Amino acid sequence: MIKAKKRLILALACGAIAAASMAWYAAEVRAEATQTRQQALSSYGGDQIEVYTATRDIAVGEELSSENVSLQLWLADLLPVGALHEQGEVLGQRTVVPLMKNEPIVAAKLGETGGPVNVPEGLCAVSIPSEDVLAVGGAIQAGTFVTVYAADASIVEMIAEEVLVLETSNGSQAASGADSGLFGASGTRGRLSWVTLAVETDTAQELIAASRTRDLYLVLPGGALDE
Repeated sequence: MIKAKKRLILALACGAIAAASMAWYAAEVRAEATQTRQQALSSYGGDQIEVYTATRDIAVGEELSSENVSLQLWLADLLPVGALHEQGEVLGQRTVVPLMKNEPIVAAKLGETGGPVNVPEGLCAVSIPSEDVLAVGGAIQAGTFVTVYAADASIVEMIAEEVLVLETSNGSQAASGADSGLFGASGTRGRLSWVTLAVETDTAQELIAASRTRDLYLVLPGGALDE
């Protein structure tokens, strides 16, 4: 009986030691992973900022919440312009362009998607981030046809031509006011942040991929604004 009790006590002690060892090992692994990440970030130099990023791929129109976004530490020099770090600027907002897993949440990719979009048969609708300087000073309007070019520091190539613009972040209402620029009442038009295009599925994939690493220029052919 005494030997049995000793064996039981010894077994419990061994179990406690094993559990403590596992806990210590897990803590060591987490500490090493954190240290490795910090070293990797520090090797680039510069300030580090916590910003909201997507925890999974997010489709157009999805509402952002703690289930699909979280704060991550990023180097300030590597962040895209407009990356958000305030909870009130992110949670409850909806996406107007697709977001990829681990992609920083940018203000230009959030907003209202508007009413239903009529997509021509055989095509699909895809929204891409844009801005005035990439879209003829922001003059792109729903109903016009554009040519899309992708550009980086060394290469410019055409991705698609005669692409129908379905909607823009400026909406389809005509601007009004006394100040009129080359393309109309630019003085009252809001800054462009996204456009929705009608394209073939293969082209949609190419546009999404290009939008992550390159600038997409929307070019208006002659006479497009008069149609």
